[in-house]
Amino acid sequence: MTTDGLWARLSANGSVQGPQPEPTPPASPWFVRLMLGVAGWIGALFLLGFVGVSVGSAMHDGLPFMLAGAACCGAALTLFRNVADHDFFEQFALALSLAGQALIAIGIGEDFGSGGFLQYLAIAVVEAALVWAVPTFLHRLLAACGTAIAVALAIDQAGLDGLAAPALCAAIALVWLDPAKWTSGGRLWRPVGYGLVLALLLIEATRMLGADDLFGRNLPAGWMAGHGPLLGRVLTGLVLAWGALTLTSYEGLLPGSRGFLIAAGAVVLIGGISVSAPGLGAALLILLLGFASGTRVLMIASIIGLLGSATHFYYSLHTTLLVKAGILAITGICLLAASLFLRRAKSEVETPHDA
Repeated sequence: MTTDGLWARLSANGSVQGPQPEPTPPASPWFVRLMLGVAGWIGALFLLGFVGVSVGSAMHDGLPFMLAGAACCGAALTLFRNVADHDFFEQFALALSLAGQALIAIGIGEDFGSGGFLQYLAIAVVEAALVWAVPTFLHRLLAACGTAIAVALAIDQAGLDGLAAPALCAAIALVWLDPAKWTSGGRLWRPVGYGLVLALLLIEATRMLGADDLFGRNLPAGWMAGHGPLLGRVLTGLVLAWGALTLTSYEGLLPGSRGFLIAAGAVVLIGGISVSAPGLGAALLILLLGFASGTRVLMIASIIGLLGSATHFYYSLHTTLLVKAGILAITGICLLAASLFLRRAKSEVETPHDA
């Protein structure tokens, strides 16, 4: 059957109305798109080098860098809004925007001081503005990731070591647990959600590798120096529990019902276990949200995070291997027990109104 015949039959059945839309032009082969993208990045990098050398040799304060970066971001925004479906210009605009953001960050560092709280806060404001201004999925994802990382670094510079991860977990849960955001503003919140998850994984990976000092982290003093990371893991566990119980209520289980209490007990147990292993609670939260939303990317990212967290916990030198092996074995037994209890509550989940 031809396209015209199919449209005529659908029109006769009342399934569609109006004239037949124009056919979508075929996409370019992947290797052509790849070469155009590489060419766009090469052109943008050469432009960045030219602008950086020119501005750096002429001026010694931050304002010229920020003006040059703003000009690059403005040019990228113009390309994004006016040149659609062209791989070369899209990649050129993306690289141009990233170059502009780098210049703005350098200028802010020159004026506010490198590695300071105000520097990262100002960078977070710029990145958040770019999330709103540029309506492109990949650019919004990267800008959201940059915003989250800058906020996390600002939290560390404020001496609140360990609180960046639970803050990001709370933001991720607020984005992914609200269905209204996806129906009314999916073009904005979907890349923001992915960007926050990417930022959380990068921050946790940096911390596990012991590379926190690369960003000039301000070590906390007093009570936060010894208890900040533990407090962060506890807060992450609370966010995990809140997200799980919220999803349980979405399934129709009423608070106080047997199924809800079993789910709450399982969540509290898993949240308590995650306190002993850094990064475990964040990975479990991503896994939970990915499973609830049916997003394979989140589930794959969470599995990678779980493997990294378990490996880091097992091979770190804070306690003996025997103790850590015992903790992992107890964790596995608790997870199997929680799975058994949840399977027993399956009948109540399927008929929530009888609870």
